Amino acid sequence: MKTNDWVRVRSRDEIEATLDKENRLKGCLFLKEMGDYCDTYQRVLKPVEQFLDERTYFVRKVSGIVLLEEAICKGTEIPDGCDHSCYFFWREEWLEKIE
Repeated sequence: MKTNDWVRVRSRDEIEATLDKENRLKGCLFLKEMGDYCDTYQRVLKPVEQFLDERTYFVRKVSGIVLLEEAICKGTEIPDGCDHSCYFFWREEWLEKIE
């Protein structure tokens, strides 16, 4: 997937079928708040090729992950809230490209 592609975020059931017991697919965590975007249409902001892992401060290379323009964490699952406004990492397997 590339910048400006339109996608449908798959249903919660479809995504959950791809997850392991820790809610991960290939190491990428599907967070509870991401469920709010299931069954919606979104535009790809950009593919992610590398990112700074804030736990280890190492730059990690990845593939098959994109950011969606309007899919931003609201921080509501964190005690006392969080106003950092991070983009969620979306595995391409959780998205269906709209032709």
